[in-house]
This record gives sequence, structure tokens and C-alpha cells, in this order.
Amino acid sequence: MADEITGGRSVHDGYQRGCGLMHTDMAARIAADPLYRAALEASGGWSIMVETKRMNLFLLLTRFLGRLGARDVIEFGSYRGGNALFMAWVLRELHPEAKVYALDTYAGMPATDPGRDVHHAGDFADTSQGDLEARRDALGLANLVVVPGRFEDSFPAIAEGRPAFGLAHIDCDIYSAVKFAQDAVWPHMTAGGYIVYDDADAPSCIGATEAVGDLIMARRIHAEQVWPHWVFRAGL
Repeated sequence: MADEITGGRSVHDGYQRGCGLMHTDMAARIAADPLYRAALEASGGWSIMVETKRMNLFLLLTRFLGRLGARDVIEFGSYRGGNALFMAWVLRELHPEAKVYALDTYAGMPATDPGRDVHHAGDFADTSQGDLEARRDALGLANLVVVPGRFEDSFPAIAEGRPAFGLAHIDCDIYSAVKFAQDAVWPHMTAGGYIVYDDADAPSCIGATEAVGDLIMARRIHAEQVWPHWVFRAGL
């Protein structure tokens, strides 16, 4: 299968990651990788992400991000910050010029839509911006930028700097958050940048699923990968 972009995606790359994790010994090899193990330790057990999804992020960061024109990462929905710490550790080793922006209220979910969302305002409130910043500083992860507040309030200030992101990790459970994140970040993605969804396939996150459906219909794009994440490419 040729490694080429068709329909706004690389079918070859999607198969490499998805089938590799599901059908080969790739997961075992990643689990034994010293960089993966060190980044996982750096995360402090603060992530609730499914392991295969974390491994898929690791593949994107270590094997694919370096091909792009920009390598900064933005995460919409960081909760306790485990994934942000993990990604910042990996990037510090491979692309030390790159930053990870970790956006969250750090106070639990905002108001939700009961017609779409199962989750409620205040869910996932067992988090602390101060604890995340303290762990970041203790690990020397100067490339991790902690950004508190609702996305609608915090992202415009970031956008003023005209950033270009290589990867956007949208780790939100509700429609409004996912919809805002994907629409706001799309113009700031480098050509071929990866938009990765953690919860759009979760049975308790149908609102998030609906938002991704909106993206597909509005932009008429195909997914590059549907397991363990939904992954799309921007600007192709």
C-alpha cells in the first residue's frame, strides 16, 4: 500500500498504527520502550486513558509528528494532566523546541446539555492546577504550558499568537466542548496536523460523538484511523 494522502488522510499510516497495535506485537514493543516507560512514569498515574490510546499517542509523537512543519501540541481537556505530562516528556526528548498546551477548567466540567450529554456540571472536579504545575516543575518540563479556564475564554489568547499545531488532542466528554475545540483549533493546525479524539467513541459521550459527526459533514473528510482513537488530518 502506497504511503500517500488521499481524501485528506493517509490510509497507509492509519493501517500502520491501528492494525499494528491490534494485530502485531507492537503494543508489547512500545511497553518495553525506555522512552515510553519514562514518560508513563512522569505521568504519575494521573491519566485514566485506555492504554492502547496512550500507545497510539506515543506512535504519533515519535513516528509521525516529526514529518510535519509544526510540532506544538494542544490538549483540550487535561483533567489531572497525566496525558499532558506524558506528551511533554516525550517531546522534550525528541522535539525540545515544541510545547504542550494543557487546557482545562481544572475545576470540573462546565454546564452540559442534558439532551446530548450524560455527564453533568462538576464531574471530574478531583483535579488541581497547582498539583499539575508542581509536578511539571519538579520534572523540569518547561515545555508544558498549563492553561486554566473554559476553552472559550482561554483559547482566544493562545490564538492571538498565530500558533501552528502538529497535534490537537481533544479529550472532552461533552458536545459543546468538543464542538468548540475542533472548530477553534482547525485553522491553527499545520498542514497534515493530527486531530485526535479520546472520548468520541465512548458510550457515555454521545454528545462528543455528535460533534465529530458535525466535523465530518461540514468538512467532508474521512478518518485516518478509527481505533484505538478517531484520528483526522487537518489542512490536506
